[in-house]
Amino acid sequence: MRFCVWLRGTSLASTIHLFSGSVAAQAPAHAESPPSATAPTPTPTPAAPVTSPTGTPAPSSAPGPAETTAAPATSTPATPAPAAPVVTEAAPETVAPAAAGSAPAADVEPTNAPAAIAPGVTLGAGAILYYYQPIEAGDNNFSLFFANLVLDGKWGVFGFHLEPRFRDTRLRPFFEGPAWVQEVYGSLELDPVTIKLGKVYKQSGGLFWDNSFYGNVQVYDGLKLDPNYGVSVEGSIGEEFGVDFAAQFFIVDGSTNVSLQDRDTISIPGARRRNTIAGRVAPFVKFGAGDVRLGLTGEHFKADIPEQNEGVTRLAADVKLGYDLDVAGKFGIWGEFLHQDGRHVVDHPLVGEASGDNDYFLAGVEYSYWRLTARYNLSYANYSDADVTEVLHVPGLGVSLHDKLSLLGEFVVWRQNTPAADLDYDKSVNVTLHGKL
Repeated sequence: MRFCVWLRGTSLASTIHLFSGSVAAQAPAHAESPPSATAPTPTPTPAAPVTSPTGTPAPSSAPGPAETTAAPATSTPATPAPAAPVVTEAAPETVAPAAAGSAPAADVEPTNAPAAIAPGVTLGAGAILYYYQPIEAGDNNFSLFFANLVLDGKWGVFGFHLEPRFRDTRLRPFFEGPAWVQEVYGSLELDPVTIKLGKVYKQSGGLFWDNSFYGNVQVYDGLKLDPNYGVSVEGSIGEEFGVDFAAQFFIVDGSTNVSLQDRDTISIPGARRRNTIAGRVAPFVKFGAGDVRLGLTGEHFKADIPEQNEGVTRLAADVKLGYDLDVAGKFGIWGEFLHQDGRHVVDHPLVGEASGDNDYFLAGVEYSYWRLTARYNLSYANYSDADVTEVLHVPGLGVSLHDKLSLLGEFVVWRQNTPAADLDYDKSVNVTLHGKL
């Protein structure tokens, strides 16, 4: 059994199973919610799955945001309190990370297979311990972000996948409890296509993840690491030159992503995202010791909110370059742009003032040498209708202590700029210890 984060690189739907020997992380989001305040109070949780510097996602499901009790958005964000990664832990009110791929890139791809417990069946397990230290205000916290099990079965062309996650407290205020199912689906492989039916990660938010633990603005708005109920057709054609693709239809949302309170439809009482049509096409080219991947994604859904039903469309483009420098290490760089037309919330970015014209940007760079990985991610959101912007900086340094144990430290600076004032969402040091069995 092992505990780790993987990203599935063979199909566009790279689902990450965190801490599992058979699948990988989703990483993806971190911890708890910030203390209440007049302005929106983010509660980030580590979010997405870790991917290798080459940009190839790891297998299976990723972690989700940690529990958090975010305060309603207003002109002044509340001071964040210790947060928990997206994965699953909750800390005192504060912005929590989206925990997903906090481990060093060198530790992204597991070296041991999950334990076989029956013919065609494997079981993996893992956990993340999370320490949150605010820089200027709020209380620190040390807790279990989440633990999980990953069960996979394969019998000929048929398969089954189940990943339950659990922690001491709810990851988000809108979660039903401290335990939930991140992904569960039956599958049918008809090479080069795999058909999945159940609760599956949506593949239309641009890059699946940015390899961090804390996450990005996008994941806290519900754009990444978002499992939904429906059917997904995923596949990959070609080896040196080819294309990854996914076509998905979801009847309803999965209600367990790592978005913060009031920043996604699922946290609004009585609201659901319905009839989501999503797709992704990502051509790639491998050259020598490197590869380049381009991605185009799109989705449309109905934000079924009491007294506000609205169609929402998102279009995104992304690029990722990875290169193996041999004895000099590995290098990766990525970027994405996403535009949203339509309102999927009512109280973000300001209380009572939602924006239906939003632009998101994400860029990151990563370098790995020996057991060390240095990474920097920048994410940005422009909520045009409300004249509000947010910028999140996440530099980090990780070390692979062992193939089953890794340590990651990240420094977070998250700012919101409104017509009235410039506000701090979170300034903190976040340290995670990932273990796998």
